[in-house]
Amino acid sequence: MPEKFSVMQNSDDLSGSSDSLIGNVDSPSLEQLNYNAKQRETQIKSREKIDNKEHEKADVDLENDISTMKISNETELNYFLDSKFPNDSNARIFAEEYFENRNALGISVSAKELKRLITQESEKQADINVADQIKNYKEELANQSKSQTEILSLLISKFENEESVSVWVENWRNFQKLHNFAESKPPAERKAIQNIIAKADFSSSTAFETSLSEISQSKEISEETKLEISRKFDGSHIDSVDGMDYQLKKVKTHKKAIEKEIGLKSREKSALDSEIQTIEDKIDNLPLNDPKRLELEKQLEQRKMSLDEAEAEINRLENGKTQNVSFQLREGFNSVQNADGSRSIKIMNNNFSIKLPSNRWLFSDNKNVRAINLAFPYMALKNENLTGILFNPNLENNSVPSKSQRDLGHIILSSLGFNDTKILSEENIKQLKKDLSLLNPQNGKSGLENMTGIGIYDVGSQSVDKGKLKEVLSFIRGNRSLDDKMVFKKIINI
Repeated sequence: MPEKFSVMQNSDDLSGSSDSLIGNVDSPSLEQLNYNAKQRETQIKSREKIDNKEHEKADVDLENDISTMKISNETELNYFLDSKFPNDSNARIFAEEYFENRNALGISVSAKELKRLITQESEKQADINVADQIKNYKEELANQSKSQTEILSLLISKFENEESVSVWVENWRNFQKLHNFAESKPPAERKAIQNIIAKADFSSSTAFETSLSEISQSKEISEETKLEISRKFDGSHIDSVDGMDYQLKKVKTHKKAIEKEIGLKSREKSALDSEIQTIEDKIDNLPLNDPKRLELEKQLEQRKMSLDEAEAEINRLENGKTQNVSFQLREGFNSVQNADGSRSIKIMNNNFSIKLPSNRWLFSDNKNVRAINLAFPYMALKNENLTGILFNPNLENNSVPSKSQRDLGHIILSSLGFNDTKILSEENIKQLKKDLSLLNPQNGKSGLENMTGIGIYDVGSQSVDKGKLKEVLSFIRGNRSLDDKMVFKKIINI
């Protein structure tokens, strides 16, 4: 038995030894495992290093390619932006504008320089939010005890070129004018206007209109002041015929309110005149030593003081009243309601008016807005002595423009990219004036010579080539960033 057990035991040992041997053959030792793991890690790191070097080399090659790259078309510009500024909309906007301006001048664009400029612009934008800059600057100026008008003036100077706050700047300009206007008013009215301005939200595009509406409804502000404000300020935001008509109606209402006040004061003056006469008669009929005489003399003095005040108020109201119903629609242009109820746009500097078609006819809105907008290119062309060349027949003072005249105005405005379904803004009118001045530059030639040289006017047929006019104006529109002299030289060669 023992021997058998021993044999069996030996057999088990052999079996275990056999298993152990098999394990040694199929599975590495712990040291082997660690060694193999380190080898694999070394190989991975080596491959990663090679990959990184290849990527770095590719980046360097791309950087070198971009450093020497000249961007000459939109495809190359897109490749540059996708490579260096992927998904960066601000970089794209800046780059496209820069490329367009340089390309228009015939100057090649260096990718290296463009990258530097975009980086600079991004850093500038990241410095501090413009709204925070405004807030900090206003607080700084207020701490220096600057007046409201001084603060507005300094804010305009500092931020007028910041496109992101153009609404703020426009509001500051409007409210600065309103502040200056308020300075000439009595203390109570001045304070009421200033309080309304102080509540304004300068970031809102309707801030000025809202404040004007509050002024119009204020009981602390007189009708004549409201009329002045309506005539001077209310028109700047009007962009439709309905809006213009509403404002004319508003001016007419204020005018009637002043006339009503004048009537009341005139009746008060007449009553005071009558009372003074009665008191004077009573005094004349009393003995010199009559005790009632002193009391009547006091009454007489009071009535005369009241009469002086009534006369002064009547004079003030008369000065505030206007003979016609009108208001400033745009700087240099007044909207006028004529005595017969018709409406005109008066060009103030030229004392020339364009009458609107009757609004009683169907489909007259388009005619009316085109007649209004015709005033703006007509004024600009008149200053350039070109109206007699382009308009045939020319417009007559305070007459309704013909369809062909309105159509010519539409061709001019639409070719320059202006939307003439609405009344042009102050900014658009300034740009329009600059654009049209390029048709007759100060080059020693007459308007007729320049228009003939450009090819817009044909002397033989004495007619305007409207197709050529559209082409030239469209070119001016697309090259506003160029120097004026360069634009005119290019126009001649179109």
